[in-house]
Amino acid sequence: MIAMLLGAAALIVGIGQKTFWAPPETVTATMPQFDGKAPLTLIESSVNSEKLAPVELVISGEGEFTASLGRSYDVEAWVGKTAHAAVTGIDTENHQMQANFVEGDATAPDPKNADIFFDSQTAQGTMTYRWTAPDTGDWSLLLAAGGKDAAPVDISVTYANDEAMPFALPLIIAGALLLVFGLALLVMRTAKPGAAAPAKAKSTTQNSVAAVAVVALAVSGVALPMAPSEDASQSPAQNATESASPSATEQASESAEASAPAESEPTAFPVVTEEQLTRILGDVQKQIGNADEKRDKKLLESRAAGAFKYIRSSRYDILNDDIKVAKPLTLNTSVIRSAAVPNTSDASFPRVITVVTAKDSDAETLPQALTLVQATARDNYQVIFAEQMLPGASFPGIAVGDPSIKQLDANAKGLQQTPKDALKSLADVLTNEKSKNKDKFAESEFIKAIHAGQKTESQNANEAKVKYARTVTEGDTRVVSTPDGGAIVTGKLNQRAVFERTEDSDPLEGTDELTKKLLGKASSTGDVEINYAEPVMFYLPAEGSEDKIQLIAAEVVLLNVKEVK
Repeated sequence: MIAMLLGAAALIVGIGQKTFWAPPETVTATMPQFDGKAPLTLIESSVNSEKLAPVELVISGEGEFTASLGRSYDVEAWVGKTAHAAVTGIDTENHQMQANFVEGDATAPDPKNADIFFDSQTAQGTMTYRWTAPDTGDWSLLLAAGGKDAAPVDISVTYANDEAMPFALPLIIAGALLLVFGLALLVMRTAKPGAAAPAKAKSTTQNSVAAVAVVALAVSGVALPMAPSEDASQSPAQNATESASPSATEQASESAEASAPAESEPTAFPVVTEEQLTRILGDVQKQIGNADEKRDKKLLESRAAGAFKYIRSSRYDILNDDIKVAKPLTLNTSVIRSAAVPNTSDASFPRVITVVTAKDSDAETLPQALTLVQATARDNYQVIFAEQMLPGASFPGIAVGDPSIKQLDANAKGLQQTPKDALKSLADVLTNEKSKNKDKFAESEFIKAIHAGQKTESQNANEAKVKYARTVTEGDTRVVSTPDGGAIVTGKLNQRAVFERTEDSDPLEGTDELTKKLLGKASSTGDVEINYAEPVMFYLPAEGSEDKIQLIAAEVVLLNVKEVK
């Protein structure tokens, strides 16, 4: 009888802790008070603990503010030396957020929509932010009110209260066992020695005892096996197979996968996700298109740099002088066909991305090859190269997130030549048709066209001798590896053609209206110098490969014509 009373008491207390005595399903942790103010609030990845998932933050501030999500190392690089409140974790016992104040610069740029962040959300006054990481790895959240005003520090986090009432389940199980034990003793005491109890009564008593146990254990959440099948001819394995529904089979498969040893998480991730790259390229097309429409060099500054900016600015100047010349190539980035996006293991700043895009998915559409550079964590990606791919050229098919893609420098080893030397070899091949380096390059219509153009130009030079020379702008060289161990190299060659005439030779005549306009007259009795920019992109095979260097994209852009003595 005592066992039954104890068991009933334990059951009531245990079930009560699961129901009418149960604490709230969620609890809220709040921020400590800060004396200082900072333009940024950094919420570190440790706040988004898997044990507390899903984590929901309520953020309050004065006026408009932005919450920007990014990979932790990128967010920390963006914060740099700026003063900020750092939220480092949650004290779940005291329901308090752990935070400290970091001294530093009093202002920062506005992080809203910066390329380095995966996502930015803006709110007025209050924001409820449900933290969901878009990919594996550590992610941090950065709060800012434009970079000059104080960032929000009124933050609370709500999370599941899973650890409350830890003795509820043990009490329910113990109570059920004590109750069953007490009932069993009671039945044994009431039975007369030597007399068999009626079968029906015995069955009823046993079923009552079992029912109490089942109810108690069911409330506690403990699963019990089903009764055996009445068809004894079937084996347990057959019963399990035939009774399993498709959903049950899937759940079993998922359970098996969950119990298998987890693969270790990658330590390196692409410098941008596919979603980020799509957003970046969309803005590049918009900003460059706006600059092209207005022929405004200042509008190029947000998304153009290096050789691309220099060449396009020079073309704007020519067009604005009402000289008839082809307009710059219109960028089309709607469809990403291939993307060499380095992983973070070697992607220090400046970061480099090379992509192939097109206006549509039609196989007949000639794609464009672009190279973009991000100078620092706070800078957006800027185009340094953009040209249509040459007919017959190919670019390796690479998906965003390929872990083999790395950022290399101009002196990288493990290739047929260093990228720096390969550019010099190309310059020599373009200048000299009989170059000793010509066999290193695959057959190219571009190279043939350069040689044919130089030959024709020399023949039409009115007895003047034409000297060609090419140099490499080393600061414009960018390199990204490919999965096969090769590399994509982007660079700029500078072509200088000097027409030297003797005193008794005929004056040099301009061969086209553009040359005459740039020279300022139709002919010259002195020497003439013509300068061209030749942006190029090529595939450089790995060391030991039998493949040849292949031009992917290139262009010849006339920059200026001048008379020299």
